[in-house]
Amino acid sequence: MAIFSGQLSRLPMVMLLFSLPLCSDAAQEDDALPPPPDAQALNQSAQFHLSLVFNQWDSGLVVPVTSRNGQFFVSRADLQRAGLPGDKLSTDEVNVSVLKGVQTQYDSTGQRLLMTVPNEWLPDQAIALGKRDASFTPLSGSGALLNYDFYSSHTQNSGSQASVWHELRMFGGNLSLSSTGTFRQGFAGYDAGSGEGYRRYDTTLTGTDEDDIISWSVGDVVSDALSWSNSVRMGGISIGRDFSLRPDLITYPLPAFSGEAAVPSTVDVFINGYRSGSTQLQPGPFTLTNLPYINGSGDAVLVTTDALGRQVSTTLPFYVASELLKPGLSDGALTLGSLRRDYGIDNFSYGPAAASGSYRYGVNDFWTLESHAEGAQSLVLGGVGTLVKLGRFGVVNGAWSHSEMRGQGGQQVNWGYQYNTNWFNIGTQHSHRDRGFGNLALYDSPDMYDENNQPIASLSRSTDQYSLSFNLGNYGNVGAAWIDVRSFDNEKTQLLNLSWSKNLWGNSSFYLAASHDPAQNGWSMALSLQVPFGELSSAAFSVESTPDAGSTQRVNYNHAMPGNGGFSWNMAYAHQSKNDDYQQATLGWRNNKVELQGGVYGQSNNYTQWGEMSGSLVMMDNTVLAANTINDAFMVVSTEGFSDVTVNFENQPVGTTDKDGYLLISGVSSYYPANYSINTLNLPADTRIKDTERRVALRRNSGYLLDFPMEQQRVASVILQDGNGKVLPVSSQVYRSLQPPAPVGYDGIVYLENLSDINPLTVTLPDGKHCSAMLQLENNPERKLKTYGPLICREGAR
Repeated sequence: MAIFSGQLSRLPMVMLLFSLPLCSDAAQEDDALPPPPDAQALNQSAQFHLSLVFNQWDSGLVVPVTSRNGQFFVSRADLQRAGLPGDKLSTDEVNVSVLKGVQTQYDSTGQRLLMTVPNEWLPDQAIALGKRDASFTPLSGSGALLNYDFYSSHTQNSGSQASVWHELRMFGGNLSLSSTGTFRQGFAGYDAGSGEGYRRYDTTLTGTDEDDIISWSVGDVVSDALSWSNSVRMGGISIGRDFSLRPDLITYPLPAFSGEAAVPSTVDVFINGYRSGSTQLQPGPFTLTNLPYINGSGDAVLVTTDALGRQVSTTLPFYVASELLKPGLSDGALTLGSLRRDYGIDNFSYGPAAASGSYRYGVNDFWTLESHAEGAQSLVLGGVGTLVKLGRFGVVNGAWSHSEMRGQGGQQVNWGYQYNTNWFNIGTQHSHRDRGFGNLALYDSPDMYDENNQPIASLSRSTDQYSLSFNLGNYGNVGAAWIDVRSFDNEKTQLLNLSWSKNLWGNSSFYLAASHDPAQNGWSMALSLQVPFGELSSAAFSVESTPDAGSTQRVNYNHAMPGNGGFSWNMAYAHQSKNDDYQQATLGWRNNKVELQGGVYGQSNNYTQWGEMSGSLVMMDNTVLAANTINDAFMVVSTEGFSDVTVNFENQPVGTTDKDGYLLISGVSSYYPANYSINTLNLPADTRIKDTERRVALRRNSGYLLDFPMEQQRVASVILQDGNGKVLPVSSQVYRSLQPPAPVGYDGIVYLENLSDINPLTVTLPDGKHCSAMLQLENNPERKLKTYGPLICREGAR
């Protein structure tokens, strides 16, 4: 019997009765040994050891069983150890033949006690359908890096300019310090105004704690925000939960499917038509967990198969909402400091002190609570929100906030609904505010109030968004969206957007979009056709039409940069009805140390020529290495001075070590346990390697020195012959002082390691006789494997 139930709704019970023969009527006779006695042939009282089998499932336990007058008695402790509930067993010695609802049979051939018990007596099974990647302890070395991006341009009518962007990062252990900024300078008539000079962006010290899933930052930080609140830049400290530190964790509830199995079976699980996993079931209740990453509405089909190949299929619908938190899981952050002013304009400009905090908690599989608070000298804001899953019919969200800022009070109300399936998606979000509602995003705004203490700057009075999309299969995808934003001055911004996209032959695609603003006359239209040529090249043709800019016809040809480096180029031409025609050409080149780009774009009599160089310089292990821009983590592979060693990243070659034995791998994702290995085929024969492959996870914004230890040793092949000029027989053993024995192979050849200038050899032949020889090495500056001999092995005492 197999009965399944979904976690989300009450479903009809599906039952399968399996009738399997439990034992043969009689044992086959054996000429050498008599058959074991059956139950009737036993004495009035006999004890023997039998395997316990429940509902055709072998428990794996062999226990003492006493037979008295054809009835079987088993210790209560042994039955509990096998998984039966203690409250169903009333005595220390249980007569299993008379238990209510239990059938017992003795299998004399297999020496088993076969029992059929109610399914609810068997232990519950929590079965993980698939295996998640194990969590690796992230590693981080000590070092520094400098990301840079140098850009220069010259425009015919506005002169020349040059700028350098940088990120200076230092790291060690679980700490990293990063500082970013830009220096810009104009030349030859370029009017940069206040944009010239150096501009600092962010300087931040960050720490991580992967065990507690917490990160903190000191310096220039951005406050955490929920979907119904706002983030602000501050100078101070921020600390909170950071699930990106543990990508192996699933933070939202996944469905679990429960049921019962009457006999040992195999269950295959199909999610939305795709086979997601298979597992073995023992008799009794079970729960399937650890389903694959899924989101939205879908169907799970569970197919159970018994030992005879009979199948039962059960369909269980589900809905997964990634916005929710697992029951008991919490998320949140707290930020304290001073509001950042004139970001990107003034290097050090900070305003009044402020605080911001958010908190989320998963109450159960259907309900997540949210809260948010902000505060400053004359600002208090608090709000609560909730996310509720409506069974299999989507998720509703709602939030209410109230603020008091400089004597003005107000509230904000948010609500929405989302529903996603494989072929249909719908979403709506609404936000309405009072005029007096304020938060940290408005608190430090200049000219916030007029002379009558009435707020001038404010958030929108209301925002309404609707979206709808359909997956039409072979007919493409259709989408529609409506946005309506209204201010307190009765100004409104409205936009209707319609789109249709479809994949054509090969990997080509077609896209059509139309948008309409009721405040303007007419529609904006755009259509494009993209056709690939091979893996790297593609051509795109597009037509655009807007009420203000007129119509534009554009053609573009693009050749993407190869993954392992090389050339890329792009050419575009656009005919514009209300402007001069536009032309563009770009050429790029990249290796594993630097990326260069340059080109020209513009219209007649006003073209801009530009060039760009970007990359990174890494300082680790007392050396400086160049690489492409490093946005996250990186790995420095060391082969301890051996050059031209091929290094593989995720089983793909990424380069060879330089003359000092280093190779820097820049495109590494933090916290992902990647595979690193080296190819040893080009190493000298006298190189001994302790390890050729490692799987390592790196901390965020850090680097690590991965050392593959190698040591040079003197090796040689030796041909050994006896006194008659015949090669020594195979399997002869060559002995040296303080070294393991080495076997002699075909043609009398033996391979020897850890050799000295002079090496006495003692050989034991297969027949027990002994002989000895002397090996003297020659100079080998090329470090190639040399073969010595033949050497005469003379008989004598060992």
